[in-house]
Amino acid sequence: MLQPLKVIPVVLAVVILSAGCAKTQNIRAKEVGGEVIHDTFHIKPGGSYEECIELKPGMVFDYDYESSEAVNFNIHYHAEDGVHYPVERRGSMMGKGMLDPLTHEFYTVDQEAYCLMWDNITDAQVKVSFTCTLRNKEQVVSH
Repeated sequence: MLQPLKVIPVVLAVVILSAGCAKTQNIRAKEVGGEVIHDTFHIKPGGSYEECIELKPGMVFDYDYESSEAVNFNIHYHAEDGVHYPVERRGSMMGKGMLDPLTHEFYTVDQEAYCLMWDNITDAQVKVSFTCTLRNKEQVVSH
């Protein structure tokens, strides 16, 4: 009889956390070595889309996106003291750059996941296309 009581709070927590998410989210795990992630998606007016990428120690990634209308874009990660935003762009239709987790003050090896997020700030559906290339940091330095 005690086991079902232990499960109920966990199930309630999952339901409560899930109910608060009004965005689409994907989580991708990749190994070190030049993998390319490419996707195209649509975001309804006022909606958002999130793509989370699990990074292994020693990895960096290049990102590049284009959208049909202006979006707010960020790359964020969760640390013990809160959410950090190493990249934030408001009202943009394109962006690109490279992210090296070891350059962030609050990064921990255990955390590993970075989330790219697009918020549709328009009254129209937005089409977004993005590419991320994950690579070993040594590959970046040698170029």
